[in-house]
Amino acid sequence: MITRRDFLKYMTLGSATLLLGCAKKTPIATPTATPTTPTYKAEFVLGYGKDHRLRGGKWGIGFFPKIHVLERLVEYDLKNDDYVPCLAKKWEVEQDGKVLTFELNKGVKFSDGSEFDAKAVKFTVEWLKINHPLGSETFESAEIVDDYTVSITFKDAMFFNLAKMAEFHMSIMSPKSVRPEGDPKGEFVLPIGTGAFKVVDYKEEQYAVYAPNEFWYERFGIKPKFKRFVVRFIKDEDTRVMALKSGEVDAISDYSHGGSDYTPRNQLGLLQREGYKVFKRVIPLTWIIAFNYKKEPFNDVKMREAVDLAVNRDEVVKIFDNQVLPARTLFIEDAPGVKEAGVTYEYNPEKAKQIIDELGCAGIEVNMIVDKAQSDQILVCQLIQQQLKDIGINVNLEILETGAYKQKRDAGEYDMRLYYIGGTDRRFYLRMFWRFHPARKWKAYVSERTGDLCEKILTEFDKEKRKQYLIEFYRAIHEEHGVVPLYFDIMTTVASKNVDISYEDMFHYPNGIPFGEPLFYAVGVREV
Repeated sequence: MITRRDFLKYMTLGSATLLLGCAKKTPIATPTATPTTPTYKAEFVLGYGKDHRLRGGKWGIGFFPKIHVLERLVEYDLKNDDYVPCLAKKWEVEQDGKVLTFELNKGVKFSDGSEFDAKAVKFTVEWLKINHPLGSETFESAEIVDDYTVSITFKDAMFFNLAKMAEFHMSIMSPKSVRPEGDPKGEFVLPIGTGAFKVVDYKEEQYAVYAPNEFWYERFGIKPKFKRFVVRFIKDEDTRVMALKSGEVDAISDYSHGGSDYTPRNQLGLLQREGYKVFKRVIPLTWIIAFNYKKEPFNDVKMREAVDLAVNRDEVVKIFDNQVLPARTLFIEDAPGVKEAGVTYEYNPEKAKQIIDELGCAGIEVNMIVDKAQSDQILVCQLIQQQLKDIGINVNLEILETGAYKQKRDAGEYDMRLYYIGGTDRRFYLRMFWRFHPARKWKAYVSERTGDLCEKILTEFDKEKRKQYLIEFYRAIHEEHGVVPLYFDIMTTVASKNVDISYEDMFHYPNGIPFGEPLFYAVGVREV
């Protein structure tokens, strides 16, 4: 099938040839080549670092099928800080956000041909409330108003409720996904959704096979370029790269969650020079130094400031072949309120050394833990170790097996560690809650001031007021040197030369909604 873009390209070329012919008054038209419609292989194979958990688990199915098999009521536009329609066409906020009433799009079908309606939303909410950690802490109930309208009652009244509805975990599934059908306490079988893919086959820790959901493609007026989409689970990052180079897979992609199981950043440039197609998108996921800020020595804001000033972020990103960006702000520029806050993180080792000398802490020893499984993070920690040594802080670097790392982390047996805040676009407010709210276990930093601002951010529906709270929050974190931003992470896909895909299709829905995670509805492998 010839795409609209190709059609316009060929028409433009053809028109140019005719105009040139008229200008030269050529008596006989020069023959032009007839464009041929590309043909595609029936199967597309992706290398991926995580099992898709298509039989479910504590946190449900994996993120990849949540994006490709299921859809959500709303999506999030980070740049405009807007929640935009997806399965819901509009919604009404009631009781200060305690209740959200969604009017659903009509004519949407699940991949088995059954109709998407209010019953499916009510079932999903009830299933999540019973079976999912985020659902159990979020929902009170869901009531059907009519066939295409549903009211969801939340446990708390806050803007955060709407933000959660764009989250991976809140994706809507058919009542037929469980047995007995429609029973929230029933046995989970396989996910049935309204998204671009439907599940065909699955073998745990080995592969997942999908096919195009014809009803999704019809809804957007496009046609798939493959009949089967195979995902091979290849845990080791270097093995995934080798599978791409050997032709065993057509593309490799990062874990949709962000922050782990990704293509090594320092191999992206090499792959691109070898002719592979590299797609990358900067996301609001910032890697930071997190302090054990409730105990000495980093309960002192001046000590945290010294570390902040001592870190050369330009040197940090060299570890990743400059494929990631140095974090001079808390989040990327597109995140709401960042530009308006007007705060930047600077590199000033002379000032850092002066602070340490004034505190009488020259030669102080601190402990930094790092997970052995994160090889590039070890390099980052080693660089930080050297940079802090230059200002008089001696860092004892503990490289630990994952289990031992988590044990020390949870017990608070460390002074510093690497951590991440934010995530893909849809998780911006969720991670604000998880990392900076006083009530959460996985805190990066909380003070009385920042905790109060975090609460206000998550409560406020008015976008302009919320932005002002965000501005104040960024300034507070900076003034208190609560964390040390290091670099902004990316989401990537690397594809073979004969794979057809554009950046726009990879990171946007067909209707233009921006996506932080790579999408594969438009990929195709050209027959050679």
